[in-house]
Amino acid sequence: MIDLLILIYLSAAAGGLLVGSISLPLILSRGTLFALTMTHSVLGGAILGVYLNAVLGLGIPIPVTAFLTALILSILVAELSGRVFSEDVAIALVVSIATTITVVFSYLVVQVSSTGLAQAWLYVAGSSAIATSEDLQKMLSALVVVAPLMHLITRELKYIAFDLDGAIAMGLNVRVYRYLFFGLSALATSILASSIGILATHILLAVPGALAVKLARRAPYLLSYLSAIGLTLGGFLISQLLRIPPSGGIGILSAFAILGMVVKREQA
Repeated sequence: MIDLLILIYLSAAAGGLLVGSISLPLILSRGTLFALTMTHSVLGGAILGVYLNAVLGLGIPIPVTAFLTALILSILVAELSGRVFSEDVAIALVVSIATTITVVFSYLVVQVSSTGLAQAWLYVAGSSAIATSEDLQKMLSALVVVAPLMHLITRELKYIAFDLDGAIAMGLNVRVYRYLFFGLSALATSILASSIGILATHILLAVPGALAVKLARRAPYLLSYLSAIGLTLGGFLISQLLRIPPSGGIGILSAFAILGMVVKREQA
């Protein structure tokens, strides 16, 4: 029992580090709406993966299907934005596509598999009672890839978001930076969702970065990491005490964190 608890909280801490590495760049690059696209795309890809395994017996790992779906739809947002539609319209279109994939394949899964819907629901809400060494390994592997590259490109992403013409004039390859950002975001989101669920991932993608931007003038990345770890560990503790999925505990803690930030701002 103790070994299982240690594994659960090690996975939660690794997930917090992964969240901390991506949340701040999302906020600095004005990618909050993009995060919405990511979570919908990952969910659609996860449901598609369940269908492919349950019906066609392909044996493709669900995180792989979720990652590829999120990556493809993210690239679609990048290609449509500014060329065909505004960014908001492109995101709305891709979210509608991802939602359609989710609804259609959820219905198809229910028709052919009695356990398929349960697998899909675990991807939505996560499970506070289950953690494996594979979960921890996936988190750490993604962290090793995502964190260094995110630190490397954060300044350029911020510059591109606030002064696109200036970035182009300086010779920055905007498309390469965006595609790298999308790929890293898709990887991190798909791994997080496979362990803590889509709902918790959706909450965590925005809150630590927002706290870091509002409260830390120096070393915002440090606060992003610390707040993300605090939210995941505290959220898992609350979820186990209340016997609810981790998304519930993380949501409760995140709501208090945001309220505290608002109160502090009003008092300032």
